[in-house]
Amino acid sequence: MNTSPVANEGAVLDQCGHYFREHGFAVLRGVLSASEAELCANYALIQTATPDYFKFEEGFGSQGRYADALTECLLLRMLPIMERVAGSALFPCYSYLRIYQAGAELRRHVDRPSCEISTSLTLGMDSPRPWPLCLESNGNSVAVNLAPGDMLLYRGVDLPHWRDRFEGTHWVQVFLHYVHADGPFAKCRFDGREGIGPFDPTRQRRRFDPSQVTAETADAEGA
Repeated sequence: MNTSPVANEGAVLDQCGHYFREHGFAVLRGVLSASEAELCANYALIQTATPDYFKFEEGFGSQGRYADALTECLLLRMLPIMERVAGSALFPCYSYLRIYQAGAELRRHVDRPSCEISTSLTLGMDSPRPWPLCLESNGNSVAVNLAPGDMLLYRGVDLPHWRDRFEGTHWVQVFLHYVHADGPFAKCRFDGREGIGPFDPTRQRRRFDPSQVTAETADAEGA
């Protein structure tokens, strides 16, 4: 899946990387074209007709899918961009596809170690107004509006982030998570799996339980 010329522009990525290293987050617009984002959003919505494909997340007012095949492809596709912005080699950990529903809220939290360097990518929505993703950076609260194809890059284990109540019908988001290849959470590579791809816990085993990796973080899949 090709990125747009904006995301491929080296100067833009370098500027984004400088901002990311100073503030802990940055925004890239148009990483997916409008048609690519729409395709991914429609894919997610169609999958809701498959029994038990998504897990209902009662605490969020949403439904989610860990390591969906399409979003795992996005996880690998975005790796060079993420490394350019982060300024170092990264290991991919996992992807998470989520459909927020009317009334959804996301409490203020930080993420578990496998989400050291993360991105939240908007795919599509049915909403009367923007629904910002909020975070705290350098003591300031920031509200970021993301159109389909836009993504927020952020240090998930460091920056508290949240969303207020959603007033639309649905909002489709994908989260892509990485760790520094030479950092303290490098052992979280693949989120304990043997490799990238759909994961069935009834047939596949993890090298470790990612929830047992110690850090002062909440166990959340994304924002």
